[in-house]
Parts: sequence; C-alpha cells; structure tokens
Amino acid sequence: MKKILCIAFILVFALSACAVAEKADVLYNRTTIHGNGKYDTEPLSQETIDLLLNAAFSAPSGGNQQSNNYYVVTDREIMKVIQEGHPYSQPLDTAPLVIIVAGDESTCRYPELLEMDAGLSAGAMQVQATALGLSSCVMSIYPQEERVDAVRKAVNMPETMKPVLMVAFGTADVDTVASASVENYSADRVFVNGAE
Repeated sequence: MKKILCIAFILVFALSACAVAEKADVLYNRTTIHGNGKYDTEPLSQETIDLLLNAAFSAPSGGNQQSNNYYVVTDREIMKVIQEGHPYSQPLDTAPLVIIVAGDESTCRYPELLEMDAGLSAGAMQVQATALGLSSCVMSIYPQEERVDAVRKAVNMPETMKPVLMVAFGTADVDTVASASVENYSADRVFVNGAE
C-alpha cells in the first residue's frame, strides 16, 4: 500500500511539474485592436464587465494599498469627450467598453506606486478579457496633462483621482484582424545575476 501511495504521489508531483513548465496560453492568445481596427459595437454584458472588474481588483498593489478606482464607460458621448483631449484613443471609435484606472491620491500610502498599480490592474483585466475571447487595448493617460484633464472632465472625476490609463474592450469586428501576442523572448536582453 505504501508503495502504491508513493508511486501515486510521484505521479501527481510529476504531472504538476509538467503543468508548471507549460506556457500559459492565455498570455499568447491576447489580441489588441489599435486605431486601424474595429470592435464589434455590440454592448458587453454586465456579467462580462463584472468579471473584468473582479480581475482588476484581484491584482497586487504596492504595499497592498489598493488605491485604484475604476471608471466604467459604455456611453459613446463620454468616449467622444475623452477623445477630444486624447490624440491616441482611436479604439474608442468602436469599442463598446472602456475602463479607466485611476489612483486615489487622497488615500494611497505610496503615491509613487500608483502607475505600477494601474499597470498591474490593466494586465489582470487583459488576461481576463483574453479568457473571455475579447480583444483589448491599453492607452496611457498620465502624465500628459491634456489627457488627464479630458478624462477627468468626461467622467466628473475629482482632482484627488489620478487617471493613469484606460483599457478598451470588445469583440473584434468580423472584418478586423487583431494583432496577437507573439513570443518575444530575447535572450540578449536577459541578464542573470547582473551584466558581465
């Protein structure tokens, strides 16, 4: 019996090790629709939006400060106001959803980490979006003042909020080819224990 348990344990460990050694498909299946592509304008369900937000809230944050706030925009008129002050927001032409990630400077303990926190949240949402079969596109807001002002104005954001970035989400239009994640591993940019 001990021998069988030992073999079973070794088998489970070996299978776990194999699973760990595999690539996470969700990272390589991610697709992005930039300004030259189109999203299907069909609205996303509330369930989908909730899944994206849950992913954002699950992301780590510097010092566990959890100061991110999320502004969900589905209104095309609000998106147009954002675009007036953001020259690189073409995905909002057709995306049915954009989520703005803003750090609350009045409650954060580490304001210098708000940009990192926003990036972690955006990445988590993109992974969730990929798992749902959606495309996405991250667009920077901070530190360009005109972008910050446009976003604050569009969603009535208080001055204590620092809009760092926004992510457009949607399904690729049938006539659009989205750019996909590819393996970009480059050994010449990896330094183990420092540069020689």
